[in-house]
Amino acid sequence: MKVLTSVLLLCSILIVYSCSNCKEAQLNNQSNQNSPTTIAQNLSQVEAEVLEVIGSGNDFKLKVKVLSSQETEAYPSIAAAGAEYILKPNLRTENGKLMENEINSELLSLRNYSKGQKFRAEISLDQKNGWFIQKVIK
Repeated sequence: MKVLTSVLLLCSILIVYSCSNCKEAQLNNQSNQNSPTTIAQNLSQVEAEVLEVIGSGNDFKLKVKVLSSQETEAYPSIAAAGAEYILKPNLRTENGKLMENEINSELLSLRNYSKGQKFRAEISLDQKNGWFIQKVIK
């Protein structure tokens, strides 16, 4: 009887141990599947048409339709022609203050655009913050 009890106890321990290993493996697989994909550094030269200007002052965004997109020599392009994007100007600051320079002036000029106006710019996608206009191309 003692032998039978010992065998049953040993089998129970093995079953519990193997089930806990299965659950741990499943949890590891789920956490690997839920990790977000990273976005490589990218830059697209686009021609875009303004659909809407959202916001005002220095805190504005543009809803645009990309008419054409090209890669730069240094970075891949992920913007697609025909797609619509919400773009934020990547205004340059120093010590928390807006810098006075040509890039910022051209970015800020976009807030005065109306629906249907077109512009050329370099844009990029940031994984956490979305699409940014890096600079306006003349």
